[in-house]
Amino acid sequence: MSHLLWNLYAVCYERIVRLLPYQEMLDEVASALEVAPGMRVLEAGCGTGALAERLARACPQIDYAGVDMSEAMLARARRRRAWPPTFAFTAGNLDDFLTGQVDRYDRIASVNVIWTLPDPRNTLARMTAGLRPGGRMVHATPRFAFRAWVVVWRDLRGQKGWRRLRALLGLPVLLCAGLLNLLLVLQSALAARAPRAGQRWHEDGLVALVRDAGARPQVVRPCYAGQALLLVADRPAPTSGGTG
Repeated sequence: MSHLLWNLYAVCYERIVRLLPYQEMLDEVASALEVAPGMRVLEAGCGTGALAERLARACPQIDYAGVDMSEAMLARARRRRAWPPTFAFTAGNLDDFLTGQVDRYDRIASVNVIWTLPDPRNTLARMTAGLRPGGRMVHATPRFAFRAWVVVWRDLRGQKGWRRLRALLGLPVLLCAGLLNLLLVLQSALAARAPRAGQRWHEDGLVALVRDAGARPQVVRPCYAGQALLLVADRPAPTSGGTG
């Protein structure tokens, strides 16, 4: 059922990605990652490749791995553009993908993924272990009191002329996406039986989950027209011990 819903969601997901607040959120995530040539970058839940496209434009010399459970999302990602040869997309479960990958990545990113995780603390711990010491994670995730109309209104106000008309004509698609999103949230809530899984919806709880996972939060601020949080954390480098 989960895969079916995500594959259906892929059909209208691009309409959400085109929203101005979503575009701004992707820009913030890409900027916070600060990628450089030669870095290994993992995008957890890469969707249709919107963030990957920004990273490919900014720095095509990175070694990028995108993983997602939805084959429909990945099919759209692969068709999105001609990707650099060091960019790869893989279908699969995120926890399984991260198993055994220790000290591998310089950067890990996710956009609207943490709320889908059955056990966010466990997955975040796997992400932290997957980072090289001193590596960075950047996550964008919605708040509990998410108000979709704020995002849509911000998008409409930012459009001009024909673009605004096209945005208005696309509202039925957004409605369908919203209904599917509600089903996915409900499914996620029913599947999230892990202790403190509900913390992911709140700033303090999200920070606590990241700390418990072994990472060190550096920045937490609103994004996505104030309806989501942008969290930047790093994996502390080991301190050199010695006697004086």
